[in-house]
Amino acid sequence: MSRVGPVTRVAVVGMGATGVLTYVHLVDHLLTAGVGAGTEIHLVERSSQVGAGVAYGTQSDDHLLNMQAGTMSVFPDRPNDFVDWLGGKRDAAAYIPRHRFGEYLRARLSEAMSRADAAGISTEVVRCEVRDCYFDDNEVRLVATAPLPPYDYAVLCVGDLPPTTYQELRPHPRYVHDPWRAGAAMPPVGARVGVLGSSLTAVDVLLSLRSSGHEGPVTCFTRSRGLPRVQPAVLRPHRLRHVTEENLLRLTDDAGRKLGLAEVAGLLRSELGSLVDWRRATGPRQGDPIALLRSDIDDAVHGRAGWYDVLDSTSELTPLVWHHMTDAAKTAFLRRLHSGWSGWRHPIPLVNARRIADLAERGQLRVRPRVRSVAPNADGGFDIAHQVGDRVGTTTVDHLVNATGTGFNPWLVDSPLVRAMTHAGRLRAHPLGGVDVDFATLRVRDAAGGLAARVFFVGPLTRGVHFYTNSVETNLVNARALTGQLAAAMTKRVPALSA
Repeated sequence: MSRVGPVTRVAVVGMGATGVLTYVHLVDHLLTAGVGAGTEIHLVERSSQVGAGVAYGTQSDDHLLNMQAGTMSVFPDRPNDFVDWLGGKRDAAAYIPRHRFGEYLRARLSEAMSRADAAGISTEVVRCEVRDCYFDDNEVRLVATAPLPPYDYAVLCVGDLPPTTYQELRPHPRYVHDPWRAGAAMPPVGARVGVLGSSLTAVDVLLSLRSSGHEGPVTCFTRSRGLPRVQPAVLRPHRLRHVTEENLLRLTDDAGRKLGLAEVAGLLRSELGSLVDWRRATGPRQGDPIALLRSDIDDAVHGRAGWYDVLDSTSELTPLVWHHMTDAAKTAFLRRLHSGWSGWRHPIPLVNARRIADLAERGQLRVRPRVRSVAPNADGGFDIAHQVGDRVGTTTVDHLVNATGTGFNPWLVDSPLVRAMTHAGRLRAHPLGGVDVDFATLRVRDAAGGLAARVFFVGPLTRGVHFYTNSVETNLVNARALTGQLAAAMTKRVPALSA
């Protein structure tokens, strides 16, 4: 029986996309196992809306999914579920506004709640912020802004968090640390705006400025690379021949050893074949970023971006490849290759690339790589020093937006829950970023290396363990694996998952 009473009680903390995936698949697993009455699930969310989170809370039609609609189903066995939900004659290859996917998540959440209710499973949405989590082998207790009961299990689904870079600028009135924060004001229409970063978040900021009618100059500042590459106009399925689970097991002697960076690179190089110039692909990208964007658009239009078909097909295996790499290989990759890899692996849809190019054609957008420093100036703006050839130049802006992406340092992130657990040693910071969990079970790992019996963590912050965690695919796979094991434990009324 449950250690906290006759009812088995589960908390899902954080109801963005990952929280919805966790709940929907937990319900499916419980119903398949015949679990009904005597089960309570509390969906704990601090914001007014469930099922949106940072990524899908935007209301702009310019903020598109970075994946085609046909790849976004929350049910792997029903790959067209999202397209069918959209209705009409939707093309599975279309790039849909992200807020529509948020609506889809909420629809599937509502349906799962109805199925649970019909089976006698009680579901309650609790509006509060969880600020700490205590647990032992018998129960879980959550410290929150509202009273919560003890739980048998808790799944922490902390989503995308604001960046942890440039913390020293946060008090500045013209600096926007989190462009997705509710109430974040757009700069005056004629202001000189600087955007820190060139990732997908930076693209969203540029598109927001464009759609709001901004007229002033906009400059993207990056530490290394320029703008993301561009997805092909038509994606073609690719069957993996080299980056396969069978080859991973062969190279690792059935998981008996870890792989070096050269071995993993060899697999990927064989898979890509002649689609890329490997030497150029793994080195810093040379040339004017705007000119490179135009060239990428031309490649996408004329069928010269087939490399993306290959890289896209590796999504499901990427966490497993990462798991089989040595710590030294992972560290070297993050230090030397991650920025360039992100440009290849996370290209933007062609329609958005053309919108960004339009800003440049108007003479409104510039990109300045190789940033050296950012400093407030006496006029209330910011001076950004960046390398220009063999000298250092300075660009001055009136307003500055941090678009460097999700923060992964658990000591600094804007989550009282993650910070409290990390500081107390109940959650270990992963040396490669984010928090430490068991690869297969998602059980949280404490500072001493021990695994929690009843607390699990799924979402972007498991990056050090699963690497590809800004991906819906990875979080869906992890949510399904976790909830399958959790449902089995609940079915047996056992106190915890086995190690």
